[in-house]
Amino acid sequence: MKTKLLPLIAFVSAAGMMSVGNAAEDTSGYVVDSNGAIVKDSFGSCVRSNAWTKEKAVASCEVKADAKPAAAKADSAAASPAAVAAKAEPKYTSEPIKDNGMGAYIIDSQGLVVRDGLNRCVRTINWSKDTAIAKCEGWEEKKPEPAPVVAAPKPEIKPAPAPKPTIKPMPVNQPINFQGFFDFDSTKLNQTAKTQLNDYADYMKAIDDVTLKITGHTDSVGTNAYNQKLSEARAGAVKTYLEEQGVASSRMTAIGKGESSPIATNKTADGRAQNRRVEIEIVK
Repeated sequence: MKTKLLPLIAFVSAAGMMSVGNAAEDTSGYVVDSNGAIVKDSFGSCVRSNAWTKEKAVASCEVKADAKPAAAKADSAAASPAAVAAKAEPKYTSEPIKDNGMGAYIIDSQGLVVRDGLNRCVRTINWSKDTAIAKCEGWEEKKPEPAPVVAAPKPEIKPAPAPKPTIKPMPVNQPINFQGFFDFDSTKLNQTAKTQLNDYADYMKAIDDVTLKITGHTDSVGTNAYNQKLSEARAGAVKTYLEEQGVASSRMTAIGKGESSPIATNKTADGRAQNRRVEIEIVK
């Protein structure tokens, strides 16, 4: 068996490095040094190997560890129970103990801690209370402390969103009465007429419970039949423009009255210009 030994072990005495028994004795059941001498621990006991059996035992190594001189036995008999309990050694387990990797004990090729004849773990010079294995020392193993109970976070209470301010629509003024005028024998809207019609489009989109009545007119030049069609075309031009500005066609009615409803005399050029017109009436 290959056993890892450190060059210096504080608790192995010089006497422990001397040969035990004679050359004819089989020492394969013990840990031996480079000189073939059986290694002893700090208590003077031979360190057994994993190959140890009763048949391979060396008599000088197996002297009972608790054998004491008669005087010592008499002293121990006279000692009080409390003193005996105080001097009692801890109970060592015989179960295999896995090394903790701290270098505090001698280990074998399987990584198990080497034990002496009393099942005590063989320490190295690196041993300390901080590197010790509880099972090796007969100490009570500390149970891991339970993890602290973390209280569940309280649900975040978000404030209710502030109500959005109510935006009241701005009042829309009714546009002024529309009278769009046309050049002679024309249905083309001039810029002045379009500007006024934009106001009607905005009003109609803001107020949804009204309709428009669009009426076209002409002067007296030409036949009645021709003037009737021309007046209808002029009313249709106004309706088409308002539709292009977003006013629904169903909310508008376009008619023509020809030359039948003049507002000025047709005997003068200025009077005829006033009669060539389109009027809009808001119907509620």
